[in-house]
Amino acid sequence: MSDPMQSNDVERGSGGGLGSKIANMFNPSASLPSADTNKVEAMASESVLSKYEDSKGPMGAWARWHLNLNKKLTAGWIGRYFECDKRGATFFSELRAGLICFLTVAYIIPVNSGILADTGGSCEPSEECTPGGFESAGEGCKFFDPGYLACVADVRKQLISSTCIAAMISTFIMSLCARMPMALAPAMGINAYFAYTVVGFRGTGLIGYKQALAAVFIEGIIFLFLSICGLRVKFLELIPKHILYSTTVGIGMFLSFIGLQYENGVGLVSGDTATLVTLGGCPKENQHPLYAIHPDDATFDTICGGGPDAPLGLPPGGPNYQCVGGELKSGTLWLGFMSGIMMTVLMMKGVHGSILFGLLFCTFVSWIPGHAASFFTAPGFDGESPLGTRVGLDGRQRYDFFRKGADLPYTSRTGGVLEFSALSRGEVWAALITFLYLDFLDATATSFALAQLVAKQVGPGFMNAFGHWPRQTMTLATDGIATIIGSLLGTSPLTIFAESAVGIRAGGRTGITSFVVAFGFFCSMFLAPIFGSIPPYATGPAIIMVGALMMERVRFVEWDEPRQAVPAFLTILTMPLTYSIAYGLVIGLLSTGLIWFCDILWESTRVLCGQGEGKTMRHVMLDAWSNWIVAFGYESVLIRDLPGYVPCDHSMMDPSASMNDASVKKLNAAIESAQQQEDRSNRPEPADR
Repeated sequence: MSDPMQSNDVERGSGGGLGSKIANMFNPSASLPSADTNKVEAMASESVLSKYEDSKGPMGAWARWHLNLNKKLTAGWIGRYFECDKRGATFFSELRAGLICFLTVAYIIPVNSGILADTGGSCEPSEECTPGGFESAGEGCKFFDPGYLACVADVRKQLISSTCIAAMISTFIMSLCARMPMALAPAMGINAYFAYTVVGFRGTGLIGYKQALAAVFIEGIIFLFLSICGLRVKFLELIPKHILYSTTVGIGMFLSFIGLQYENGVGLVSGDTATLVTLGGCPKENQHPLYAIHPDDATFDTICGGGPDAPLGLPPGGPNYQCVGGELKSGTLWLGFMSGIMMTVLMMKGVHGSILFGLLFCTFVSWIPGHAASFFTAPGFDGESPLGTRVGLDGRQRYDFFRKGADLPYTSRTGGVLEFSALSRGEVWAALITFLYLDFLDATATSFALAQLVAKQVGPGFMNAFGHWPRQTMTLATDGIATIIGSLLGTSPLTIFAESAVGIRAGGRTGITSFVVAFGFFCSMFLAPIFGSIPPYATGPAIIMVGALMMERVRFVEWDEPRQAVPAFLTILTMPLTYSIAYGLVIGLLSTGLIWFCDILWESTRVLCGQGEGKTMRHVMLDAWSNWIVAFGYESVLIRDLPGYVPCDHSMMDPSASMNDASVKKLNAAIESAQQQEDRSNRPEPADR
């Protein structure tokens, strides 16, 4: 079969139907080569240590002990349960892959808690604000009152626990029931939609935090039902592929825009009254908050009528600011920038956990007191600064909390706070449907992609011609179970992490890999004081890096085809500029539908006017609805009645038969290079000369 990107010229009005390529929706480029089994074994240290098995001395003893234990555990009940022999895996190779996978996905712990904490969580202004603050500003006290902001800081700590517990339980289920090397955690992108569109900053969105959790809970139940019934794959075939790809790219742009701002990022972008956004990164003394006021209220009496000693009658300032001089002079901006460069270089060189290492570098430097980028004592990061106001703590209080080191996890403000009373409101159901749509696209595409990657590692027999693998239903159902668990603990929907591909490429083939990841989340949930002290300018570069990696899918859109290019571009552009993933999806689907309707109208008019060149109205309708016809199992009608139709290649039904991810390629190349170097440098000397 020719390359799908080249063979995709069969479009509506030119013979073949759009549905003829739906089966290859996720296969726009050539497949990566299958991993070499010997390389995976070498990564488990078996191929290297076997050279020393007959040697004398400590190295030989270590090699024999390691190899014997590895063989016993692989052949024992653990190996039999996880089918190590059938999948060609070893126990220690799985442990190593699990550790690498956890290092890759661990960044979600501080990032997710930071994003969700911006909603204010379950903190109610009437209960948490000081009496004077609530009396003077009402609900607006949530933007500045120290009592409310202390509650937000506590919510952030608890969200760290919630993230770890939800990810731990979900990944354990994946390990023990589905036995697949996939990690689950709150989905990036969906958590941003949850925080900034549905609930909004400090609860200024469509619905409240508790009501949004109820929507997530119901969405999880629906998602679980769709998985058990096998409808997820069918529905996926109905989604236009250019919208699918552009949604991923748009979310990446949206995340990067968040990471560039001050609240959850490095502060490179700030507000501007004339151009909306402009260059930022200025010190505190140059930061001027922005205010929004209705023209009817912008009078002298309203703002200054209280007298010279009274406070101005302005509404609460927004969380962002405008720089008046001092651009690019903030120490935190440059520390975050260097962290991002470090992540990029490490990723270029195939270092496992590059995002995490960059985040840790920035965090450790920020924990050193006395310099301009310190999270504890830096100028401009005290209790009166925007950051100090956001977290409700000054530098000394943050340091005292950090010194605890470890703490018992608790979720009193986030766990079990679902509120179903608002289900009669249309906003709740709109949020629920969007959650389902986003989770559906993300989880389904990722699970199929990773399963195919495992199939390439294991070899023939793991996945059949229709893209089915062992315990597929349980693998897909775990997503729904994870979302339900997450909602009960107070976090946004969970999904299978695409970063699991790194663990799979490192040799992970069974549930032992995901078991190690789950154990890593278990250990992390006791370290809330540590994760709670990670500053936003450390997590911001991680968010930007994730957004950059999501841009990879943009090349799968056929930009020379207007019916794909225009809706895809509108989807990508609208998400960051409207600060809403939902609006981007609506614009993309609406434009796709309008273009599709105009296409049918144009072709129908040509046929009715005798310019159809042999086409009939039946041909026009079959061509227009071809993807639906294929999805519902009536492809034989297209083969019989639509001239020029190219049947789907069902051997490519797996949507990831070509998981062409640049980072995975570079990681594989780095692993091979490192192993070759190790083989050369560790070649044992002959025992006797």
